[in-house]
Amino acid sequence: MRSEFTAQARREIKRICKRRVLENWGRCVGIQFLYMLPFVLLVLLMYAVLFGRAIALVMAGNTDDYVLTMALVQGLNSMWIILCIMLLVSGPLTFGMMRFYVAMQRGEEPHVGMLLTPFTSLRSAWTGIKMVFCLWFRSFLWMVGPAVVYTVLSIAMTVNAAISGDPNAMNVPLTILYILFMLAMIPVQLKVMTYQAGWALLYDDETRSVWDATREASAAFKGQFGKLFVFVLSFLGWMILTIGVAYLCVGLGMAGLFVVQGGTGIAIFALCCIAALCLLVLLGAFTNTYQMTSFFGMHEFLCMPPVQPQGMPPVDSWPGQDDGTG
Repeated sequence: MRSEFTAQARREIKRICKRRVLENWGRCVGIQFLYMLPFVLLVLLMYAVLFGRAIALVMAGNTDDYVLTMALVQGLNSMWIILCIMLLVSGPLTFGMMRFYVAMQRGEEPHVGMLLTPFTSLRSAWTGIKMVFCLWFRSFLWMVGPAVVYTVLSIAMTVNAAISGDPNAMNVPLTILYILFMLAMIPVQLKVMTYQAGWALLYDDETRSVWDATREASAAFKGQFGKLFVFVLSFLGWMILTIGVAYLCVGLGMAGLFVVQGGTGIAIFALCCIAALCLLVLLGAFTNTYQMTSFFGMHEFLCMPPVQPQGMPPVDSWPGQDDGTG
C-alpha cells in the first residue's frame, strides 16, 4: 500500500515548489525565453519560406494566378525541411527544460544552461527526440478513438439534417455532442498528462526505454485521476491571471487605438502589446514552472516506498521535500 496523496500533501508539495520557483524566478524567465526563441525563429522562417516567393512576386507586380500558385507550392515543399528541423530541435530542448524542472523540484541548483545540456551528447539528444515522439504517439492512441466517434456522429447528424431539409434542426444536438466530446476528453487529457512524468525517470537514467519510462510513470497515477484533476484545477487561478493580464493590456491598447486615434493611439497600442508580451513571459514562466515542478513532486510522492508495517515510523518525506535545514 502506497502513501495516500491527500489535500495536505498537495498543499505541501505546492508550497515547497512555489518557494523554489520564486527563489529562481529570473532563471525560470531566462530558460523559458531561450526555449521559445528557436521555435519563434523557425516559425518566422517557415512563413518566409512558404509565402516569401509569392509576396515577392506580388510586390514586383506579378498577378498571374498560376505563377503565384506555383510559388506557394514550391514554398510548401520547402516547408517540410523546417518542420523536420523543428522536430529535431524540440526533442533535446524539451528534455533540457524538463531536466530544469526536475532539478528544481528536487531542491538541486538548476541553471539556464541545463536547457542546452542534451545537445552536448548524441545519446541525450536522441533520447529527447524519442521521448517527444513517444508522447505524441501515446496521445494520438488515446485521442483517436473519441475523435473518430465524434466525427462520425457529427457527420451523420449533419447529413440527416440535410436530408430532412432543416439544417438548423441539428444545431442543438451538435452543440450537446460537442460538449459531451469535450467532457470525454478530460480523462483522456489526464491520462496523457501522466506520461509526462516519464521525463523524471529519464533524468535519472537516459539509457532506459522511453516507452517503458512513460508506462512506469503513468502507472504511479493509477487510481489517482480524481486527485490529479483536482491538482490541475488548483492552478486554474494562476492560468486565468496570466491570460487575463495579457488580454487586459491588449484591451487597453485597443481602447487607446480607437479613442485617442492617430499616432498617439498607435503608440499606446504598441506599448500595451509590449507590456502584455512582457507580463505574459513573466507570469507564464512562473505558472509553467510552478505547475510542472509540482506535478513532478506529485509523481515522486506517489512513487514513495510502501507504508511501513504497524509499529514502524511512518514515511513522511519524499524526494524534494524540505529537510528542515532550508
